[in-house]
Amino acid sequence: MGEIWIPEAERLGGGIIGGAMDTPNAPPRVVWHTTESGAGDSSFKNVGAFLSSAASEPHILYDPTTDRLGQYGPLNQSARALRNAGSVRTNRTGRVCIQIEVLARAGTPFTGYWKPGRNFRALLRAIRSWDTPDDWPAGRLAQSYSDDSPRSLTIWQTRGGHYGHSNVPGNDHWDPGAIDRVALLAAGAAPTQPPKPAPPTTPVPAPRYRRPRAYRAIGL
Repeated sequence: MGEIWIPEAERLGGGIIGGAMDTPNAPPRVVWHTTESGAGDSSFKNVGAFLSSAASEPHILYDPTTDRLGQYGPLNQSARALRNAGSVRTNRTGRVCIQIEVLARAGTPFTGYWKPGRNFRALLRAIRSWDTPDDWPAGRLAQSYSDDSPRSLTIWQTRGGHYGHSNVPGNDHWDPGAIDRVALLAAGAAPTQPPKPAPPTTPVPAPRYRRPRAYRAIGL
């Protein structure tokens, strides 16, 4: 089983936001949203409270400018940030359906200015702990409000990986916008440490050459 609570994340709300997943044998997935707001601590507080009051909580609230991370509920239960696709409860599809609201606007992709750090790496560590593929099965993300991005119900129900809100059937939002999907997943890799330089060695002086002592010729 993967991580249920991310230790690095602040607890938001009451800790219960949804319920059991409808299709726990389906592949795990992640949905990326944007809050269509500014960022910073004031937005984190105000938007975070609004999502709770509107009963529209995701699992995660993330600030791309400060690397601040909050968690509303356990990752193995459903969130409330998606609309249904007919009888398919999209919030409850998959082993997990981890939903992330990023304090940003779809029109200004956050991967162009963000500052991912320790907390973002913790977020992707938790996502990958559920064996979520580093893949975007629905294809491209919406590039603008009027862009009609793919929203295949068949893909949604059968393929695990990362989705934009713009890829989820039954939904009409275009967030998170044209984010750099490669950079997003690469930022979650563990930082590599440069190799330590070898300690300096004290050169050992070469032994001085001593000319052999001349021997006197001895008559026989």
